[in-house]
Amino acid sequence: MRFFILLYNIITTLLLIPLSPILLIWALNPKYRGRIRQRLGYTLPRLDKNRKPRIWVHALSVGEAASSLPLLTAIRRQIPDACLIFSTTTRGGTAYAAARTAPMVDHLISFPFDLFRPVNKYISRLAPDIFILIETDLWPNFIWQLKCRNIPMILANGRLTAHSLKGYKRAAFLFRPLFNSFTAIGVQMASDAANMRRLGVESGRIITAGNLKYDLPPSPVAQNRKQPIFNRPAVGGPLLVAGSTHEGEEEIILRAYKKLRKDFPALELIIAPRDIERRETVERLIKNMNLTSSRRSEGGSTGLVILDTLGELSAVYALADIAFVGGSLVAQGGHSPLEPAPHGIPTLFCPHMDDFA
Repeated sequence: MRFFILLYNIITTLLLIPLSPILLIWALNPKYRGRIRQRLGYTLPRLDKNRKPRIWVHALSVGEAASSLPLLTAIRRQIPDACLIFSTTTRGGTAYAAARTAPMVDHLISFPFDLFRPVNKYISRLAPDIFILIETDLWPNFIWQLKCRNIPMILANGRLTAHSLKGYKRAAFLFRPLFNSFTAIGVQMASDAANMRRLGVESGRIITAGNLKYDLPPSPVAQNRKQPIFNRPAVGGPLLVAGSTHEGEEEIILRAYKKLRKDFPALELIIAPRDIERRETVERLIKNMNLTSSRRSEGGSTGLVILDTLGELSAVYALADIAFVGGSLVAQGGHSPLEPAPHGIPTLFCPHMDDFA
């Protein structure tokens, strides 16, 4: 693996040269400046030297951050004096974590760019006693440097579907040693464990531990539709919530919504795009179908609403009469039906649920 890491660093350094102007443009944009600086290893928090152990938990984006909540709660309960560091890679993940993990974590940071110097700065400054990765986000430099410093690594809530296994096998020379660098790998199902072994991961590292999302508490929002929430009226029409939708799904959902309104004229719809940056695209689709909508971020609460805020989907599911789980009408592997299901509402999804089959 040492030779591969050397080659990887040479390639990433060479790629950095043509990409530098793009990074500079981002760094000059106030929207990204702080995040870029931190991911390069600057503006990292100063940690209390007396707080031990230092536990670093990392989640790629919103879904992984949600999965981490039961784990963070357990760590804080079992080791109350621990210094708990939480990182995410995406802006959406950071916004979600800021809203949901604040009572539990001591420091919320962005994950470093996988370049030698930024990674070295992060690990040297934070000096974690253990690193816990939620589900996925494997970066060679980062894992290699943790391994070289003998810092234990745990992969929690891991999954490896048969579909994903095919892709991993094409680069088994890379992924096999990366997975085998973890002290322990907790996977969701026996099939995930079997696929890990097929990839060449050592059996002694793999534990079938179940899905962390089964331990997620239901949304605190009451299920009583008579209780006003999000400025919704005390009694409204039936509500369909389409959560975590992808490109190609909204058009189908909107066509179905138009047809259903012929029989249920009071039917309301909330669409929550997986990527909230797509809200304008969804608005154009709605307009092209001669429908009108409002944004949740601008106070929208009735009729046809685009949920373009972070951390509210579970609460909105609690209000629904029926839910649709996105990523399943198109080949995206689906998203977790465990968010709407605890609210006791009919939950629909389509054939592309490979990641949750």
